[in-house]
Amino acid sequence: MNASPEDSVPTDAPRSLPRVLGLFDATCIIVGSIIGSGIFLKVGNVDVALLKFGFLPIIGVWLFVGLVTLCGSLALAELGAMFPQAGGPYVYLRAAYGQMPAFLWAWTEFWVVRTGSVGALACATILYLNAFLTSVSLGPIPTWGQATLAVAMILGLSAVNIMSTRWGASVQNIATVAKVGFLAGLIVLPFVMGKIQPANLSPLWDGSDVTGLGKGLGLALIAVFWPYDGWINLGPVAEEIREPQRNIPRAMALGVLIVTLIYVGANFSYHLVLTMPHLAATKTPAPDVFKVLFGSIGSQIAVIGIMCSTFGATNSNMITGPRIYFAASRDGLLPRFIERIHPRFLTPANSIALQAAWTILLTIAFYATTANAKDAFDLITDAVICAGLIFYSLTVAAVFVLRFKQPATERPYRTWGYPLTPALMIAVYAYAFRMQCIDQWNRISWVLALIAAGAVYYWVASRWQRRVAARNG
Repeated sequence: MNASPEDSVPTDAPRSLPRVLGLFDATCIIVGSIIGSGIFLKVGNVDVALLKFGFLPIIGVWLFVGLVTLCGSLALAELGAMFPQAGGPYVYLRAAYGQMPAFLWAWTEFWVVRTGSVGALACATILYLNAFLTSVSLGPIPTWGQATLAVAMILGLSAVNIMSTRWGASVQNIATVAKVGFLAGLIVLPFVMGKIQPANLSPLWDGSDVTGLGKGLGLALIAVFWPYDGWINLGPVAEEIREPQRNIPRAMALGVLIVTLIYVGANFSYHLVLTMPHLAATKTPAPDVFKVLFGSIGSQIAVIGIMCSTFGATNSNMITGPRIYFAASRDGLLPRFIERIHPRFLTPANSIALQAAWTILLTIAFYATTANAKDAFDLITDAVICAGLIFYSLTVAAVFVLRFKQPATERPYRTWGYPLTPALMIAVYAYAFRMQCIDQWNRISWVLALIAAGAVYYWVASRWQRRVAARNG
């Protein structure tokens, strides 16, 4: 997997990234990575799965997944403080299990998880742009036009992040403040304007027929994992965070807590303004709430707020993903040109450009093979969650492995609630993965095949490297 000598990095090229991100930047990366499209596009999926059982299971799933995510982030904070290097989960998997699982994470991140997330979020942004333009009689945008705009957005954000990590972080900070402000309005305004209907929360619980409750909870969990995805995204930029042993644990815990409070509050507002059957049927819950508050112009305001949210989440994935490929290349597991740091901008420019290229191809392919942007979005997000359930669980389990393998290694922060909190997260993810295999096999089987192909590639490349080394030495 090591590149040839011609592909090696110049000896005078920088090998590490400068620490330019503070606690506020790190927290914004976490919040901005998590809050994207899911709180707007997956609400209906949860209500469909649990509608017959009442409001408590619906709000309970959103709160429960938030707590599970917090458990995972507490474990990740220990690992991030131990290994404040670019790559995040890639570095932790390598330390716990060796090079092959770490390589498979980088492989899956590139082919599915990170590029798929960027593509899905770009699709969601353009989906709402199309809705806005249609509402003001300037749309709809044809499918090919939506694909073109998604590609342009990916290229533009890639260029910003190539030219400056600080610029990329500034875009992230602005987008995060905007999306949190919008969601705060969504939560507070229905109460201030007297538009809530407490009767909408009835029934709180309907236990008259619990047939299918287990399946419904499983499908709801899978749906809510996408809105919470992104909690793992701080680790890849650890090498660029100032005082990482202090700021990584704080940003992880603070970011997930902020998001959980926002999600639970937003769902209360959704259900206090709109009925559960309405939410199960609609694909635009936030615009529907704002339409009740302000009329037709309200839905247009909401669409702009959602676009800020998905745009910011796209950018955060642009920031974090390339650091994983960069770290794998620096270890010789990917071609050496990927680790090159731009001599002027001091960013992993080649890694960012490579991610953009594959994301564009993936996005075009999904647009070409699905009927509309929403179908493309659901197909991509299901694939991303499948891979995430596997590798996020392995990453959190690395806390157990490294406590055994490296007991003497300094740990500036230790996982709160260990071993119960990481064990809970792993158990819930295992259950969700089982449910996904049962109910969404046709959507996720190709992801598992891709991971298996990565294992075969690693084995073949390793054998070839050993033969070359033996021949030369």
